[in-house]
Amino acid sequence: MIYTIENNHLKVSVATKGAELMSLYSKKTETEYLWVGDPAYWSGKAYNLFPLIGRMYDGKYYYKDNAYEIRIHGIARYNEFSLESRSATKLVFLLKDNEQTRKEYPFAFEYRVTFELTENKLTTRYDVKNLSKETLYCGFGGHPGINIPWKGDEASFEEHYLEFSDKTNVVRQLLFERSFMADKVAPYALEDGVKLPLKHDLFDNDAVILQNTSRCVSVKSKKDPRYVTMHYDDFKYIGFWHPCETDAPFVCLEPWSVLPSSNGVYDRLETKADMAKVAPGATDGVSFTLELHE
Repeated sequence: MIYTIENNHLKVSVATKGAELMSLYSKKTETEYLWVGDPAYWSGKAYNLFPLIGRMYDGKYYYKDNAYEIRIHGIARYNEFSLESRSATKLVFLLKDNEQTRKEYPFAFEYRVTFELTENKLTTRYDVKNLSKETLYCGFGGHPGINIPWKGDEASFEEHYLEFSDKTNVVRQLLFERSFMADKVAPYALEDGVKLPLKHDLFDNDAVILQNTSRCVSVKSKKDPRYVTMHYDDFKYIGFWHPCETDAPFVCLEPWSVLPSSNGVYDRLETKADMAKVAPGATDGVSFTLELHE
């Protein structure tokens, strides 16, 4: 099932499967900015990542010395959500724990994904309520793909770039053979201290994962004045990705609160770095915003 909200600037559609964003459409320029989901490259559009990000080593982790197998990017993207509430400019989707989720993630919870339009901005919010009698551990992440180029933009992929709002001492989280973290960081130089030129081979070793950024980044074209900005104040990390060794015409902007597993390391929820720790009965949440400049 797909639901739609809109205002004078934007029209947005979201599917109940995974509470996944399906369309980010500008009424002003009649432009679709969200990746179209072509399975020749990647059939997804904008996964919601919960309660873990990326791959776990050997596909499993430990909690209280018990092993749990979990799929890539957690459980949210694979499950059907219910529509909890709806207005002209806001959708709230709900996932409750069930028999399948408890096989992968042994907590009782309510996980909500909220989409809200404000003028030319779409805010996505993640909230988890802990219904267990013990501390709940989780991470949050987004995965929206942005078309490159978008309608009317005559620039090639390589004539686009990412631009951060401010100069900071950015570092890159290094990967071990694409899939896992290497537990190493390195300084990451940006053009003029803020720009990251886009090239297809930038992603040949999988995602570019950065931290210490300004937490505001834009996708820009050298030939078109329009651009898309992501504000991700609540997230420690930002990843950029498209499928390895392809000419995929999009880039994913991925705000993450935690990192995937390190190579050779079985994560334990109680000690995994950066995990949110939600007390019984409490709620925790984060949000990010996509803003269109036209």
